[in-house]
Amino acid sequence: MDWGQSKLKNMAESLNYGLNVESREYDGRNKYIRITDINDVSRKFTPDPITSPNVDISELNDDYKLQLGDVLFARTGASVGKTYHYESSDGNLYYAGFLIRARIKTAFSSMFLHQFTWGQKYKRFVNITSQRSGQPGINAKEYGNLTLLLPNYKEQQKIGEFFRKLDRTITLQQRKRELLKKLKRGYLQQMFLAKDSVNPQLRFNEFNSNWEPYKLGEIAEIIGGGTPSTGVPEYWDGDIDWYSPTEIGESIYVAESLKKITESGLNKSSAKMLPTGTILFTSRAGIGNTAILAKTGSTNQGFQSILPKRNILDSYFIFSRTTELKKYGEITGAGSTFIEVSGKQMAQMPICIPCFEEQKKIGIFFQKLDHGITLQQSKVDKLKNLKQAYLQKLFP
Repeated sequence: MDWGQSKLKNMAESLNYGLNVESREYDGRNKYIRITDINDVSRKFTPDPITSPNVDISELNDDYKLQLGDVLFARTGASVGKTYHYESSDGNLYYAGFLIRARIKTAFSSMFLHQFTWGQKYKRFVNITSQRSGQPGINAKEYGNLTLLLPNYKEQQKIGEFFRKLDRTITLQQRKRELLKKLKRGYLQQMFLAKDSVNPQLRFNEFNSNWEPYKLGEIAEIIGGGTPSTGVPEYWDGDIDWYSPTEIGESIYVAESLKKITESGLNKSSAKMLPTGTILFTSRAGIGNTAILAKTGSTNQGFQSILPKRNILDSYFIFSRTTELKKYGEITGAGSTFIEVSGKQMAQMPICIPCFEEQKKIGIFFQKLDHGITLQQSKVDKLKNLKQAYLQKLFP
């Protein structure tokens, strides 16, 4: 059977605005959902903390309390168009004034509607309809004119349930990733030194000697970067990787830069050739982002890269201490008008390390943990891409 068109106002019993009251401390039973309580990525109810509406609940009618079949639409601001589908597991939930509730008729699937709002057609509707002279917004009447292509009710249910199961799988994989990240944070606290201690809480059995204090510059070479003249074409488009801070993100290893320079460009600038295993450390606004060079390369002047001394400092060991490096760089570099930490300042960073063999073992331990986190993230990304592909086919 062919799909037919319908507008949201014909699918909903009503389109209503929420409570115009502030939140208060959670009363243990009644919850309050505002735009900020809807996760931007999952569109789940994820309040931090849980709150209640600042009103006498006994005086409210059920119009402000969500029930099965309800879908919320954000009506103003940067989050306009964001949606939420009510789940009974979210409990007694009252919705705030910057949200519009569509109470969907039983002849239509609210899950199907909610999944439609993840698609490109809905995004185009939001982009066009929300345009205002001030901040973007969509009112209830405008949302009512949202037009959908619909199959019969049974097919709507099957499509909605299919995506619901896919969403649950994505959520499960995300939780596994977060558990691994939480586990890593715990090990970082136990396997590296706390303030004023000479040994960590948790060690491998074969090691018992005290960690020794150094300055970072004593166990590593701190190397800045540089930029060849952009007015000289022969300095550019060569075969030498040349990184900028914006390329350092979530990836642990980097192996190819967006821009490349020639040997002449390297020799005619303050850029340096860095060997494999160098830790790239961003030293300007956005101080402390790190990555490990997987092959030789160079950087611009937005780095103070850390080259561990052979058999003294292990690359993955010092990379695993990124949080400490970042904190030191931010504090040290905060004194100037243009926030930047210099190579000399980084070289003075106090740091305690164990023997090289223990460093290597700690580095391998965190490398395996990071690999597990990366693998889990890859699973999440593949599932999200799969969902987007299905959405594109169903809601082009």
